[in-house]
Amino acid sequence: MYATEGIVLKKLAVGEADTLYRIYTEDYGMIRALAQGVRKEEAKLRGHLELLSRSRIRFVVGRGGEKLIAASLVRFGERLRSHETTLSLAAAVAGAVDAECFPGQRDDGVWHLLSEAFTALDREDFSEERSADFLADFHSRLQERLGYGASGKEEIV
Repeated sequence: MYATEGIVLKKLAVGEADTLYRIYTEDYGMIRALAQGVRKEEAKLRGHLELLSRSRIRFVVGRGGEKLIAASLVRFGERLRSHETTLSLAAAVAGAVDAECFPGQRDDGVWHLLSEAFTALDREDFSEERSADFLADFHSRLQERLGYGASGKEEIV
């Protein structure tokens, strides 16, 4: 059994009540994990694996891949969700990490970049101009972290 914190980047309904999650975790990088029965009203994981939230998860690895067995919500991101601009930025950040990172590749720099971005989005308001700069900076730093070029930027503002 493995335990770590992660940010839910994507989820896909599977079958009648299951959901497949893509979660970028602190200790294991990107994982794709199935939560069985999570969409049932009485499911114990229900509400702890919301899209764009930070959760403490436990999972096992079996023949079919990772299976989520426990989760507890760490940060829902109420402020992030209360503004259309920050919600759109969070979705763009999650989409970029989901598209660029592969399962099984742990990268502390990517985790810190993603965590820092979500913290900033949940803490601050963003104008349209500042949103474009934030997203460009995030993409640049992600590309640099993944070895595609240097950005020269130090932090997400």
